[in-house]
Amino acid sequence: MSAGAAIVGLLQLPFTPTIEFHQSTVSAETTTAPQIASIVYGDKANTVEAQDEIASQKAFVSSRGAYDASLAVVEKNADEIKQTAADKGVPQDVAIGVAFLENGGSETAKSPAGAMGIYQLMPGTARNLGLTVTKSVDERKDVSKSIDAGVSYLATNYDELGDWGLATWAYHAGAGNVAKALKIYASERGVTLAGVSNFAELKNYVVSNGITVDMLLSDPGVQQFTTKLADDSDGYPYKVAATATLYREAQAENS
Repeated sequence: MSAGAAIVGLLQLPFTPTIEFHQSTVSAETTTAPQIASIVYGDKANTVEAQDEIASQKAFVSSRGAYDASLAVVEKNADEIKQTAADKGVPQDVAIGVAFLENGGSETAKSPAGAMGIYQLMPGTARNLGLTVTKSVDERKDVSKSIDAGVSYLATNYDELGDWGLATWAYHAGAGNVAKALKIYASERGVTLAGVSNFAELKNYVVSNGITVDMLLSDPGVQQFTTKLADDSDGYPYKVAATATLYREAQAENS
């Protein structure tokens, strides 16, 4: 969901990563591990530890009451999600995984915090992405417009942060919190970053140092920061890895 929304549906499970991995280049095609695993874990995506972590998250999200309905929503709209992702340069696993995790079994559900639609966008975020959200008109209920906005939000996060795992976490935590985490991580290594006032600097640091979201969330200093965030924020990218993998497995079973 967009930053600031309360967690619903498949999301809630405390998770603390303990393994620091390193980034590898990920192509648009599926690697030996599902693409999302490479995005989250980098060149350690195929390790037993990474796959065990994904398996744990898969077991959790697939046990939730909204699981079957959430999968059905994604399967119904998968072609449009994939095409929109391709048009905007967003990895399929990221776009599908986020939609699967967010939708709560409905294309038009509204969370207690006010997030709505298949990508659970908050009103302000939706307006910033070009949707009309008023008392009389709410384009988040339009599935096509909601998909376009949600995928656009992921693309914007990537443009600012330079890594798809970080872009995925920012979808839930907000780019500002990811920037704060990067400042902490860099400071511990003797590097001073400006943070949200200079996303170009942040992006350069991420790309130059091959930072993955797992590297960031495994750092003790960053973990002290994320414990202050609501809604199991630091578990979000791992859950997206699980939902993207579960979607692929469901399609393989049906083929």
